[in-house]
Amino acid sequence: MKFKPIYLAVGGLFLAAILAAAAKQLGGESTSEPLTEKEATALIEERYQGEVLDIKKESGSYWIELQKSQGIYRIKLNASRGEIISFEKFEEISPHNGQKTLKKEKVIEIIQAEEKGKLVSLKRVSENEKTTFQAVLQEDNQKVKIIIDALSGEILTRQIVTEPVSKRLTEKEAAQIALKELPGEVDGVDFEVTENASYYLVEIETADSREAVVQINAITGEVMSVTWDD
Repeated sequence: MKFKPIYLAVGGLFLAAILAAAAKQLGGESTSEPLTEKEATALIEERYQGEVLDIKKESGSYWIELQKSQGIYRIKLNASRGEIISFEKFEEISPHNGQKTLKKEKVIEIIQAEEKGKLVSLKRVSENEKTTFQAVLQEDNQKVKIIIDALSGEILTRQIVTEPVSKRLTEKEAAQIALKELPGEVDGVDFEVTENASYYLVEIETADSREAVVQINAITGEVMSVTWDD
């Protein structure tokens, strides 16, 4: 009988070890490392027998675009547990002699081989049963937009993006803004340019014969300052 406490202690340790191992196994998913892009891609392609066109991670989940013969699907996958959060078809595919839509990586390769600029944006667009990729590149001091056939990779169009030029206020417009800020009579208007901005200096004499200079931003029309002549 004197050995009973020892047996109980050993038995208790053995039971604790079994319970710890079971808890570790049950909680393994919550403590495991999140799936990598490569693992998430392989998981989706194997599970749904399709081809992943695009994948990106946001807030602990992967957003995946998967192409199957019936269409293109958007899938939200939990990165930690590998669970499908949502699955929806968002684009139908009409037959094109068995051709598949190019992956973004392939489209980027085509762009880099044909263009010298830096890729700013790239998106896939479906219109009138035709799918294309639209890319914007920065080349020197200008932006270039190109449209690429999503099946063949052919560059369909290339055009320079013209950005609107900021229009400068006229002296008359600057004077009117200054008078709204400080009623009186305009004595003169000067235009000044610095490294940071261009502006008008509008000299105004008020009804009580005081003089001030109103500084007006030549592009936005903002009143930058009012300086009184002492």
